[in-house]
Amino acid sequence: MSEHSQMDSIARHSGSTSGSDVGSYNGSYSGFSDHSSLKHFNQLATPIWVFDVDRHQVWWANPAALEFWEAKTLAELQQRDFSSDSDMVRMRLRQIVGQANGNERLQDTWTLYPNDAPKTVILSFLPVLIEKGVSAVLIEVKQFIDKSADEEAIRILEAAKASALMVSTFSLEGRLLAQNPAALSCYGRPSLAMNDNDMAGRLKDPAMAGRLLEIARTGKSCDTEQVVWTQNGARVHRIRARRGRDPVTGAFVTVVSEEDVTEQASLRLRMQELNTELEARVAERTSRLRDSEERYALATQSAAIWDWDVQRDHLYVSPSFIKSLGYEAGPFREPLSSARIADFIHPDDLSSCLAELERHLQEPCQAFEHDLRMKMGSGGYRWYQGSGRCLCDRDGTPVRSVGLLTDISDRKELEASLFAAHRLEAIGQLTGGIAHDFNNLLTVMQGNAELLKVVDDPKHELAEAIKVAAQKGAELTRHLLAFSRKQTLVPKPVDLARLVSQMGRTLPRLLGEEITVKISIAADLWPAYADASQVENAILNLAVNARDAMPSGGQLHILCRNRPIAAVEPGDSKAAALQPADYVEFVMSDSGQGMPQVDLDRAFEPFFTTKEVGKGSGLGLSMVYGFSRQSGGDTQLQSEPGQGTQVSVFLPRSNQLPPGLVCAPQAVVRPGQGESIHLLEDDSAVQSTLRGILESLNYRVSLSSDAATALQVMSVGPPPDLILADVVLPGGESGLEFAERIRTIFPKTKVVLMSGYPQDQLSDASAEVGHVFLQKPMEKAQLSETLHTVLNSR
Repeated sequence: MSEHSQMDSIARHSGSTSGSDVGSYNGSYSGFSDHSSLKHFNQLATPIWVFDVDRHQVWWANPAALEFWEAKTLAELQQRDFSSDSDMVRMRLRQIVGQANGNERLQDTWTLYPNDAPKTVILSFLPVLIEKGVSAVLIEVKQFIDKSADEEAIRILEAAKASALMVSTFSLEGRLLAQNPAALSCYGRPSLAMNDNDMAGRLKDPAMAGRLLEIARTGKSCDTEQVVWTQNGARVHRIRARRGRDPVTGAFVTVVSEEDVTEQASLRLRMQELNTELEARVAERTSRLRDSEERYALATQSAAIWDWDVQRDHLYVSPSFIKSLGYEAGPFREPLSSARIADFIHPDDLSSCLAELERHLQEPCQAFEHDLRMKMGSGGYRWYQGSGRCLCDRDGTPVRSVGLLTDISDRKELEASLFAAHRLEAIGQLTGGIAHDFNNLLTVMQGNAELLKVVDDPKHELAEAIKVAAQKGAELTRHLLAFSRKQTLVPKPVDLARLVSQMGRTLPRLLGEEITVKISIAADLWPAYADASQVENAILNLAVNARDAMPSGGQLHILCRNRPIAAVEPGDSKAAALQPADYVEFVMSDSGQGMPQVDLDRAFEPFFTTKEVGKGSGLGLSMVYGFSRQSGGDTQLQSEPGQGTQVSVFLPRSNQLPPGLVCAPQAVVRPGQGESIHLLEDDSAVQSTLRGILESLNYRVSLSSDAATALQVMSVGPPPDLILADVVLPGGESGLEFAERIRTIFPKTKVVLMSGYPQDQLSDASAEVGHVFLQKPMEKAQLSETLHTVLNSR
């Protein structure tokens, strides 16, 4: 009798609580009431043990299992700490318990780590109940795998199981042959019927299911986004499919990898809706403006009119049109023809205008409608809308074309402003959205660099270089958040006169001897209400931009003055973006090269720069713009080629006087006194890094990745002294909500919240309920100071 059959026989005759066959499953597990029920397994040479899935620890093991785990006694093995197991391990065990099906014994390849030494084995799993209905699995080692035979294959297998990417293999008929744990967690176990099409059951579009299965026959690949039916409802997945071979039968199969892109698809749909809405609003406003201007023009004798004699090619335009362009009537008219009028049309509009004019003559029944720019006497251009009709003789030959020229420059400027505002808002949403993931990456980099500095390593200067790079990345993230108006600001009354005066003494060293700095400050300058550090950053960024615009030297003029804004006057573009209120304005003007209109239109976009590669990030103006708008003000830009650039920053007036300057003390590392901290963080890399930092600070650390697991861990032993929790967690419950729930269960446990998202609102919310908030990435000294303060507070 083989060992496998011996195990089945002993299990069937052991003292299970239900009296049923351990190898069967009919809606409830068979179980063992105590260890005596398992004494028959002690005679087997095969390692067998029972693992408590709920408490994540070994409940019982036979002598062969003790030898496998390198434990002297069962009591020693029961005390072994498995808390360092990853969430993937816990998920796979719960899948085994939750996906049990009939008397089917589950078999899988695992790599276990007795005393941290890896052993790769094939395990057999049987879900059972122990004690009072606690979920557990009876585990048997079926085969030892020689790692030296194929180390790469073992590593690839383990990576496929740990991957968050969902991978599945389907037969040509659509039957699911295999799936990794991520796919099992998403879709559950497949159907048992041999003729069921598992692929069709996953996809909303049955035709797409057929196309994916056809890949096994044709060998073509596919990359598509589809709606799928998961255990959590409908989701949007990016699906990549390729042909493969079944290593068991040799048949061709379809191998599918999936990534959940529901949030990205929702964002794209929302942006499309916003674009459609904006286009409708612009079209509606354009239509109303056109109707109004046409009625007004027809009702007045001074309307801009053209009358073109096609046969003689003689063109008449009304005096109002000539006057609006800034010309004298005589020189403009004599002689005037269709060929000469082309000299007054913008080169970019000429070809389209001539094409519309040609169509107008060939289709005289259709009206002439075209927008074009006309050159003014000053050298600039104004937008006009031409609307006309063609008059024909008895033979239908066009003889005259008459119509109206309406000045639509204001409308074009409004349209450009609307599109620019929408584009900047869309970019801001995207830049703010990446802050969380970017800050988590920076937390791992900076945290591990600080851990490396603790080790007595002669290359610790490399760790300092990594830390400095991470801090620069954090600064880059803050600039992006400044543009998207989602950075965390600390606005206070600011003495702008004193701040600018102090910076005026240091700016010449920054800008160089070739540039002179002139500062003009109004005698009665109001205090501004803003974040002082961001005001200083804004001045520095604008000063650096001015220096780069004056490579041969020049003058930078900084002007500070009061700017009360009353009701906005029509045509006052400088005050159009500001609400009526009192503002403090600082203006920075340089005598540099200036910018053309095409660059001026994009100057506030992140990463847009006209500098050479490596000489500018393109974030300076975008940061200033976002900071001022988030502060309740605005940033406005004026520039022309050869005329220099002027940047005006408006900040709200403060009704309180600014406090004196106080130097903040430098944070120092404050180790703990062996207190217990529970770390609740769903990002495994961030969790590992923070755990190392906390342990280096002399804290005892327990871990979890979601609120439910955290509550289970803390319910086993004494409650922790402090919970360090991420604000955004999987499972539908935030760190803030979890902290409030813990407050009622463990009222003496302190809470510190953290997040990589821009946390203006969350930090306010956490302060209202008495929790401390940390922004990722944070330095070790800052983290230790915060924990020390909270733990020692009453």
